[in-house]
This record gives sequence, structure tokens and C-alpha cells, in this order.
Amino acid sequence: MTEILVKEQFGSEGDIFTYINKSGQNEIKQIKVRGAVSASLRSLGQFFKDILLPYGYPSSVSDDYTEYQIWDTAQCFCSTIIGAFSTRAILKGVGVGNQEINALSAAVTWILKDGSGMIGRIVFAWWKGNDLDSDCKKWRFFADVINDMAMTVELVLPYFSQFSMHLLCLTSTMKSLVGIAGGATRASITNHQAIRDNTAEVSAKDGTQECLVNLFGSILSIYLLNVFNESNSDWLLMFLLMFFHLLTNYWAVKALIFKTFNKQRLALVLRSYFNLSTVLSPQKINENESVLLGFGSDVCQFCGFEILAGVSLKSAAEKFTAADFKEILNVYENQDYLLLVDLQRRTIYIVLSKGESTEKVIAAHFHAVCLAIATCLYNGIQLDIYDKRQRNHRTPLDRLHSFMKAYQPATNLMNIPHHYLVDFQDFVKQEYSMFHTAMQINGWSLGSHSLNLGQYRCDWKHCGKNN
Repeated sequence: MTEILVKEQFGSEGDIFTYINKSGQNEIKQIKVRGAVSASLRSLGQFFKDILLPYGYPSSVSDDYTEYQIWDTAQCFCSTIIGAFSTRAILKGVGVGNQEINALSAAVTWILKDGSGMIGRIVFAWWKGNDLDSDCKKWRFFADVINDMAMTVELVLPYFSQFSMHLLCLTSTMKSLVGIAGGATRASITNHQAIRDNTAEVSAKDGTQECLVNLFGSILSIYLLNVFNESNSDWLLMFLLMFFHLLTNYWAVKALIFKTFNKQRLALVLRSYFNLSTVLSPQKINENESVLLGFGSDVCQFCGFEILAGVSLKSAAEKFTAADFKEILNVYENQDYLLLVDLQRRTIYIVLSKGESTEKVIAAHFHAVCLAIATCLYNGIQLDIYDKRQRNHRTPLDRLHSFMKAYQPATNLMNIPHHYLVDFQDFVKQEYSMFHTAMQINGWSLGSHSLNLGQYRCDWKHCGKNN
């Protein structure tokens, strides 16, 4: 009689071993359970897997890793070939092969080109560095659009060789934006994909994959450069490659399924919750998330107010008298945030206390949306969300509407009175408890966030004493 003691597997798709003990014997034996694939093929596959994929793949990376890497590899292949043709155009544009052009002028052009790129990197990192995490997908796709625009300018360089220095400085600046936006967002994506604290390895294997693709792309480029020798068919090939480059980039960023909230994903979740009483899953929300800069959902579209968090009190506090402001401080005395409503600007300011947690930030946004809708109801301001709510069952929007019916509506445009806000906080607390549970059930990560918060923090709990 044989007793199976333990079963062991290498990774999630590797070889399976069993450790047995035969009756009457005092020793443990290992038995390898072989699959349908032969040992040699399995060893070869494991070899390439070890080179190209993170250790423990696929269980060591996020579920969207494979699909993203496939499309990212395809776009990298297209970009390599386009890059080879643009390099040929640059060399011709700066006068390589033209005996009338001296080496000094070409060197100066190249130095100015590199200098423009360096300045561009510094300025762009200062200007938009804080937005790259919160809108990772948008900036990732933006980087590839700008990259193709830059290479298009480089391709026409031979036709405008008299402006070669100016055009190269322009394309170098454009590519500096690509370098910052692409590199920073790639780091954010890698951090998302590495689910076993293996960020460095995932990044290293991504570099290996990119090198291999660039190698094959470069080899093919040598052949294509000889076949397409500065004819009209060059442009047809380039536009086809650029089309597929952007298409595969779009598919790549759309394949990503982030489980943390940024401004757009939180807006989509809140909208579905208030309308349908349902928190949609990360996969569904990511499918609906726009990857184009300037587009996408915002809470203002359904609650009527822009919501700003972590900004200075200067612009918000000037709308209140000292007595009103003290009343607000009393209302939020036991909270980790204040909500200040500016009806004229249709803005709600979230004032955060020091050391805020992700859950408190999300709770503050939820509270702000509730307050925005309640303020619109109190003042008779019409919102589209009223007409689009689910009518088959009672939703949070219905409960909020019923709650506000207990109060006399405003005759003039005004904020909800302070004594109403105390009861309103209890209502929001109950609603947020249900919302919080729904987020956890549907797989949202509440340990971190990508909401773009300002850097101002306040302390009102230890103040109020005369100095």
C-alpha cells in the first residue's frame, strides 16, 4: 500500500511531483507526474520562459499582464521599424553623403538637438509629473501619439533640409515628452503588474522582451530599407505601421485593469452606485475608462459640482464669515476632513487633515458627492442623474432624495444650513458603510489610490484656543 504524503508543483504551470511512502518502508520517494508534453519540449519552453517571463509566471503577475505584453510587444515592433526609416531620413536631412556639408555644422545641429531634448525633459517633468500616476493610461497613449508625430516630422526632413536644425530640435523636444511620459507610466504599470513584490524583476523582463523585439525589428528593417528605397511606397508602409502602432498601443492600455481609484474610475463607480445601487467591478470600470487626454467621466457631470481635494483654504474660506466657518468646524469636528461648498463656483473643497488614509480620502469624495447632490436638491437645481436613475428598485439617489424632502427647500440660492448637516452626516455614514462593503466585495483595492490630491493639509481639532 502506497500513501501520498505531499504534492508539489513548480509555479502554477510547471512539473508536478508527489512524495510517497510505501507500506512497510521508512523512506520518502519523489515521483514526477508527467504531462502530455514531452520532457525535451517542456524543457525548451521552460528555458524561453525563464528568459522572457517573470519567475513564477503567471501567478507572480497581475491577470492583465499577458494581454498587455502581447500588444505592447506588437507596438514596439512597429515602432522599431518606423524608427529605422526616420533615422535614414535624419541622416539624409543633416547632409550625410553630401560633400558640401561639413562635419562641424552636423555636429552643432546634433548638439542643439540633444540640448532641446534635455530642456524639454526638465520642463515637462516639472509641469506634468504629478499627473502621470493619476492618468497613467492617458499619458501612456499620449506618449505614443507624440512619438509617431515626431517620427513623421523626421521622415519629411530630407524635403526641408534647410530647416534641419529647427525640425530636429522640435522632434527632440517631442521625444523628450515621450521619454518622460512613457518611462514614468511604464514604471506605474510595472508596479501594478508585480503582485509578489517583484517589481524589479518584472521591469527587467520587460526590458528583455523589448530588446528581443527591437533585435528582430532591426533585422527586418535592414531588409525593408533596401526594398523601400525612398519611393512613394515608403509612405504607405510608414502610415500602415503607424496605424498599427497606435492601434496596438490603444489595445494595450485598454487591456490594463487597475484596481485602485483615480479620478475617472472613482467617478464611474460613484455614478453607477448612485444610479443603480451597484458598484461595478474593476474590469467593467476599466473597460469604460477613456484613455484619451481631455476625455472621460468626472463627478461634476452627474453631481453638478467640481470636487477639489488638498487645495488651500484661501479661495474657499473667503466665501464664509467667521461665524459660518466656526459652525462648519463644529460639524466636522470628529471627521478627518472638512467640506466647504462654493455655490457660485459650483465647487466643493475637501480639506484634508494630516496623515490621511486611502479609505478616508475615498470617504471624503463620497461625502462630497452626496453633499453636492443634496445641495442641488435643496436649491432646486436640475441634474441629469435624476432622469437616468434605476426605477425598478430603491437606489442611493432615491434615499438621498427622500432624506432631503424632510427639509424645507431654499427660496434663494444658498448652502444647506449647518444644523441640517449634522443629520446629513449620519445619513452619509450609513450610505458609505454600504458603499464600502460593495467596493470590497467587487475587488477594489483600498490600500492605495491614484487620486491627484493637492499638498495642503489642515489641523482644526487642536485649534480654537486663544493665543
